[in-house]
Amino acid sequence: MIIERFINLSQDELDKPIYRIMPVNRLLESIVSKRNVLVPPHKWDDPFENLLLKHRTKFEIKYIEKNGELSPSSSKIYGQCWTLHSETDAMWRIYSNDKSGAKVKTTPRLLLNAINDSNNSNVYIGRVQYLNQRDLLDKIDGLNAYTSDKDVAESLLYKRKEFSHEKEVRLVHTNGKGDIHKHAINPNSLFEEVVFDPRIDDHLYEAYKGALLTHGYSGKIAKSSLYRLPTKLMRRK
Repeated sequence: MIIERFINLSQDELDKPIYRIMPVNRLLESIVSKRNVLVPPHKWDDPFENLLLKHRTKFEIKYIEKNGELSPSSSKIYGQCWTLHSETDAMWRIYSNDKSGAKVKTTPRLLLNAINDSNNSNVYIGRVQYLNQRDLLDKIDGLNAYTSDKDVAESLLYKRKEFSHEKEVRLVHTNGKGDIHKHAINPNSLFEEVVFDPRIDDHLYEAYKGALLTHGYSGKIAKSSLYRLPTKLMRRK
């Protein structure tokens, strides 16, 4: 375990839960293939994302023409978003808009260990910091995008304060390959539990639960009780 690969996270936070909501088909693909998938940051929605890497791209064209290859290359950067929120109505509605998504639970330490098991060392996990626009631009200007992998990773851990409700933790890989980057995982070691959307149809939930069990997932599987009335209130009705 290399503590330098954690950014904006204290030692105590390395074993605290983080969560990710995803479509069921992606979860099943991850369980069956035993792979976790990261995407390039340019696929993220906020136009203020990836500011440092966008600036680097313009710099690299001139640098490469004059001096040869520049490393690390922005074309090799991939990321994945998690949250410290155990559950919110907003998160289900945003990331499970078909009412049948699933939430997985892990910790920053388990997530880094999963990639270390794949012998990858260009990996960082950090909590996002939320700043006003001026402070965000100043912070980005102070980072070194041309020689430091860690600064590249850190540049993806700043967002505008308007997004602070997300409480994000991000996985960043600075030396991936292809349109997306996949790394090997053991789903039973990485995902401590799977919880389905509270609005999912009960029959569909049972079918998805059966599929996870069939493909070897052995962790806790449940349907969220977010909208379920407490037993005492049910009795009063």
